[in-house]
Amino acid sequence: MGTSVSQYSPRSSKKWSPVHVCYTNDNIPEDRVLTEVWRAADNPSEQVQWSKEMKSDVIYSCFETVKSSSDIKEAMSKFKENILSNKSNSIVAEFAKRSIPSAFQGTNPARDWVNKFFSEVTNYVVSRDTSGFVGEKYRNKTVKDLDGFKKRLSDNLHQILQSQQRDIKSQKDWSAFIDSTVAQIKSRK
Repeated sequence: MGTSVSQYSPRSSKKWSPVHVCYTNDNIPEDRVLTEVWRAADNPSEQVQWSKEMKSDVIYSCFETVKSSSDIKEAMSKFKENILSNKSNSIVAEFAKRSIPSAFQGTNPARDWVNKFFSEVTNYVVSRDTSGFVGEKYRNKTVKDLDGFKKRLSDNLHQILQSQQRDIKSQKDWSAFIDSTVAQIKSRK
């Protein structure tokens, strides 16, 4: 058994400063937190530009795999095979893979996979920092507060996702969907 180390966002970065203020000040609406997180995380100067990674061929192939598979086992097997044959594993591909099982819990696996995938990416970006912003001088006073905060952010994200058009039939459509969804999240006030 090993330990993990959080990969915090840069504390001195101007683009992350508004996010850190959101984690400190509970007068800032939670809707705004998602906006600031995605503005900072999807900045082209970041080490990982999340929307670019989410639009990759391997992620689109996961969407297609979920859409065309009859069950979790088939989807997982096909996607793992794709990753191996194309040598295209990444943290974002891991989030895509992690989203497959829950996608098959509902009646529309492709739609549910998209929702879960966006949630996984967003939760990772939020979680890598928020553990350092818990206590009396922060928005979340306790770990329980933090859990509720992250759940509400996820609920807000799902509302945004529900409003997005999803006629995804090609890689181009997938890229347009990611771009429009991220733009919607980043433009909220």
